[in-house]
Amino acid sequence: MKLETGIPKLDEMLTGGIESKSTVLILTDPFVDVATFVQQIISKRLSEEDKCIYLTTNKLPDEIRKNMYDHGFKYEGLIFIDCISYTLKRESNEKYVFKDVITDGRKVWEEVRNLWFSVLEKEAGFKVAVFDCLDTFMGFADEIPEFIKESKRVDEETKTTAIFILTDWGYDKEEIEKIKNSFDVVIELGTIVKKFQHLNFFRVDNKPAVPFKITYTGVAIYIPKILVTGPYNAGKSTLVKALSEKAVSVDRLGTTISLDHGYVEKKGIVCNIFGTPGQERFDWILKVLAKDTWGIILVVDSTAPETFPRALEMLEKVKEENIAFVVFANKQDLENALPPEEVKKRLGVPIVIGGSALKKINTDKVLLVLFEEILKRRAI
Repeated sequence: MKLETGIPKLDEMLTGGIESKSTVLILTDPFVDVATFVQQIISKRLSEEDKCIYLTTNKLPDEIRKNMYDHGFKYEGLIFIDCISYTLKRESNEKYVFKDVITDGRKVWEEVRNLWFSVLEKEAGFKVAVFDCLDTFMGFADEIPEFIKESKRVDEETKTTAIFILTDWGYDKEEIEKIKNSFDVVIELGTIVKKFQHLNFFRVDNKPAVPFKITYTGVAIYIPKILVTGPYNAGKSTLVKALSEKAVSVDRLGTTISLDHGYVEKKGIVCNIFGTPGQERFDWILKVLAKDTWGIILVVDSTAPETFPRALEMLEKVKEENIAFVVFANKQDLENALPPEEVKKRLGVPIVIGGSALKKINTDKVLLVLFEEILKRRAI
């Protein structure tokens, strides 16, 4: 049985979700908000009425609840194993609490492991359990693979899907590899500087990395810049406005003379969209606007095939090697519109999506298709 994570692209990479009763490692670097990433998974499982257990060694349970509340995540019913309050000399009202004030690191490691297994055995029924953070005990890195082996046995017996969080603070690579090899699945979270931008990404096994951003609603695929281009009067500004929560245009007498800018946050994706002017006298600006673009939507007027050569000319001006693009055959709601297949044939391009920017027909679809093309081509 597969367990959906609530992060659609991650579920796709896992071919439907996390396998039940498996043992999963989320390996992250220190600059990623792994807590919110994992909490979204917990929220999804709670919404499916799974029992969820959270062992915390670095954040107070109330802090975790507040972060989940702030993102609109479900947290009611979440069971905590509180292994942090005792270090702060604070009282805890959680169901399970590590209460012994122990200064010996090995003793703490042993007691936390025992508490983990004890709770999994006490809590009957199917459950998802999170161990946060495994790096607290990297002083005993050589013992962690054996701990995970024992956890797998307990997971099977207690019907538990276990998720362990490990932040890599620059540990020995051989130790990290041994730990990774002890898990059923490894999800990696990281950061990279790409064209002067810091991007978060996640990946599973050797599949292409997926850039993401933590928004006020949780994890969203993040594409920094998409360009919308096409001939004059093709409907570029209308498309940008149809896609965007916030959009601005520079207009004169009802015609866009410079550019459009929109911000998209929908269907689990986030991006900035920039539209170009269509008039030839503004061609000089196309290269400027195309800089650092991750993908292109070429908008054509399906009722005006005489503008198709100009559309292809504009595409050549903005398209760099290996940049993903799709064509939006606009104005399909009009009687004299060429069908998308005919537009595709005349343009000689691989992907054409028919629709209407004015009536918002297939506007989201063209964006989703472009995102898939970007992720196929863009290596992080």
